Amino acid sequence: MPTVIERIAAAEADAEALRINAAENARELAAAAEDEAAVKLKNAREEAKAGLALAASMAEAEAKAESARLMAKAREEAELFIKEAEAALPEATNSIIEHILNTI
Repeated sequence: MPTVIERIAAAEADAEALRINAAENARELAAAAEDEAAVKLKNAREEAKAGLALAASMAEAEAKAESARLMAKAREEAELFIKEAEAALPEATNSIIEHILNTI
């Protein structure tokens, strides 16, 4: 039968082995957590880039649509101005002719 001192020494050896094992497990868990965090960070960056590209694409499409809408409105206004000018042209021509005839 082992002596008390031998049992204490064995218990101390077991405790040291458990401490070493726990420290190694903690290092492995920390390394795994760092690896997982790096992967999550990489994924988050990729998702952010994709989201930014999508937002830029959507903004560009909206800008093109707004530009087309503004151009169509400007075209309509220009056509209306031309029609009004063309409608006033005969009267303006007659006024010019009368003016010329009255000054002769």
